[in-house]
Amino acid sequence: MDVLRAMPDGSVRGQRLEGLNMDNALHLDPVWLRQKYEEEGLSTYDLGKIVCRDPKCIYDKLKAFGIPTRPRGFNLSKTAPEHINDNYMLKDGTAPTFLGKHHTKETRSILKEKASKPKPWLRGSRNGMYGMRGEKNPNYKDGNTPERQRIYGLAEWRQVERIVDARDNRTCKRCGTKPTKHHYIHHHHIGSWEKHPELRLNPDNIITLCAKCHSFIHSKHNIKQEYLCDDK
Repeated sequence: MDVLRAMPDGSVRGQRLEGLNMDNALHLDPVWLRQKYEEEGLSTYDLGKIVCRDPKCIYDKLKAFGIPTRPRGFNLSKTAPEHINDNYMLKDGTAPTFLGKHHTKETRSILKEKASKPKPWLRGSRNGMYGMRGEKNPNYKDGNTPERQRIYGLAEWRQVERIVDARDNRTCKRCGTKPTKHHYIHHHHIGSWEKHPELRLNPDNIITLCAKCHSFIHSKHNIKQEYLCDDK
């Protein structure tokens, strides 16, 4: 039997399969695969069972043959067509198995006893971080949070933001990312907020960074101290 087979480089080549159990090689035929997946609506799990292959193998073949794939979990969603709805919980007459049932008195007693036992994590004074607030906390920085909130609420700060946005074109100065639905931009102080209070509202001391780059700048991985000035 001649079939088209997807190659590692993404190309598709013809191949003659000799002495192979064809029931286990049907997924190598793009016509069969498209028929089962697109027209009959079988999932990669269904197809994997037919040809004795992992669902990921089926998915890879779909991609290699250029067959559009459905969103993950589509066959289990309420938006799936009726003939490919594999979610038994959505079928008529199906209800949660524990619906209307209650634990027995014995079971509740057992659950209560288990819940009363000490948990593996430490609470209260037994926890080494208990009461570690302010300067006692190793994550404490400069105690300027209230001051930051006050200044960030000023009209002067909003004016600084407008100046910086116009200058940087709302683009991360480190990687060039622009703001999107899933990528936010931050205004970063080069001279630290704590050590350079006189520069807090100076646009020349502020640059635009994406959230990812801003996190990197203040991390231990920023060995070269990029975009930092006296901020050890």
